[in-house]
This record gives sequence, structure tokens and C-alpha cells, in this order.
Amino acid sequence: MLAPMENKTYDKLRNSREWLLARGAELQDRLRRVQQDLSRKREPLPTDAPDAAIVVENDEILAAIEKAAYSEIDRIELALARLDEGVFGLCETCGAEVEEARLRAVPYATQCLGCVREG
Repeated sequence: MLAPMENKTYDKLRNSREWLLARGAELQDRLRRVQQDLSRKREPLPTDAPDAAIVVENDEILAAIEKAAYSEIDRIELALARLDEGVFGLCETCGAEVEEARLRAVPYATQCLGCVREG
């Protein structure tokens, strides 16, 4: 049986893993939908300039959403690897524990607040 502190740490890690996996699945679904929209057979741009601008702008927004999703997925995969390596929740810069509130807000955070502020 785990000691109370070990049990709390285990629960925190398990919860973090569950959140990371769920968020990763959500982002994969978002990517699938964005890529479907972007890969649609291109229709000629409307001849009306404002309408054409809207179509181009929508594609640019979808491309930005795609880029952001890929970036977050990369951070999630790194956090999952850190969990597997046993270093999740430790600051990559100073080695201190990343604040629990920070990990709740940003589960893939790799630096404590002090190191983030030092930049």
C-alpha cells in the first residue's frame, strides 16, 4: 500500500495522464475536421472581391488552428514522455517541482514559475 504522500503523487500523475490523453484526443479530432475542410476540392474563388476575401480568410484561420493544434499535441506528447521517464512535474531548468496550481492550469508545463519569470 502506498503512503499518503505517495498516494497523492500517484493520483496527481494519473489525473495528469488522463487529462493529457483526453486533450490529445480532442485535438486529434479537431485536426481531422480542419484537414477535411482544408482538403476540400477547391472551388474557384467567388468573383466578388469581398466574398473571395472571406474564403481566403477562412482558409487562413483554419491553417492557424491546425498549426496551434499540432503545437499543443507536441507539448502533450513531451509531457507524456516526461511522465513515463518519471520527471513530469519537475522544472527542466532548475529541477524544482513545478507548482501544483501551474500544472493544473498548464499540465504540460516544463518550468516552474520562477524560471518562467526569469525567462
